[in-house]
Amino acid sequence: MQKIEIVLSEECFVSVSEALRRGTSGQFRASGVTMYDPKAPPKMYRGAPYLAGRDLLKLEWIVHDRDVQPIIDEVQAALDALGEGNVEVVVYAVAESLRLRPSVWTRPRGAG
Repeated sequence: MQKIEIVLSEECFVSVSEALRRGTSGQFRASGVTMYDPKAPPKMYRGAPYLAGRDLLKLEWIVHDRDVQPIIDEVQAALDALGEGNVEVVVYAVAESLRLRPSVWTRPRGAG
């Protein structure tokens, strides 16, 4: 099993999601992340400097080893079609993946 994390800008998401929909990637988890660059010049708010971040999207899958390269190829095809964008892909080995459900729904109920 492998975990794939793809971080991309929101501008790329429409093209990438269309390519993923046409492909075989299956369901994925999407969440917002913020990237901070400590070397970037700080922005000012009411006279106080602060680090400005860039909002990005992170897509995540847990897939079999054989499904990793097709997902990466689908994302690459979407970027090629868009003609721009910057995507970070990280693949981790996963020893085990469990899906937990609330125990109140899965435990046996009393008769009375």
